Amino acid sequence: MTDIIDFNKAKNKARDEDVNQFENYIYDLYYSLSQGSITMSDLYSKINEYMVNNNISQEKFLNIQNEMLSRYGIDSEDIRNQLKTMGVDLPSLDNDFDYEMARKNLGFTEKYKAGISNATYTTYKISNEKNNLDILLKDTEMIIKSEGKVNLYDNELNEFICSYKKLYSDNKINVSIFENVKTYEY
Repeated sequence: MTDIIDFNKAKNKARDEDVNQFENYIYDLYYSLSQGSITMSDLYSKINEYMVNNNISQEKFLNIQNEMLSRYGIDSEDIRNQLKTMGVDLPSLDNDFDYEMARKNLGFTEKYKAGISNATYTTYKISNEKNNLDILLKDTEMIIKSEGKVNLYDNELNEFICSYKKLYSDNKINVSIFENVKTYEY
C-alpha cells in the first residue's frame, strides 16, 4: 500500500508563518492606503510584487487569504452563499477561478492607472412616451443618457431632477446630457 504524495497540494498549503507574514504586510499596505500614500492600483501592484518575491502561486495566495479570514471567524463559502442569495454568482475557488483573466485585469489596471479611477453610480431609468433614457447619479453629478433626443419637457424627468437637487439642499448639481448615444460591439 503506497500512498501517493501530491506535492502541488503540499506546496500550495497555507502555513501559519505564511499567513502571519501576509497579514502583517497587508495591514501595512492598508495603513498606507488610508494615509493616501498609495492608491488602490499601487495596493494591487504591491500585492502582486509580494507574491512574486515570496514565490507564492495564485492557489497558495487564495489559501492564505482563506486562512486569514478564518482567523477572524469569516468563512469564504458563507460569503459566497450570501452573495448567491443576492444574485451574485462567483466562480468556485477550486477550479473555475480564471487566474489568466485576473492577471490581465491587473496588467490593464497597472498600464492605465494614471487615467483610471473607480466610481460608483446609482442608476435610474425613465421609459415613457416622451423619453427612453438612463440617468447615472454620483454626488452632485447627474448624467442623462439616451439613444435618441432627450425631451426636457418631460414632467417625470423634471420631477426626478428637482427631487435629486433637494437632496443637496437646493445647491447646484451638474447635469450632463448625452443624446443619440450609439452602442456597438467591438
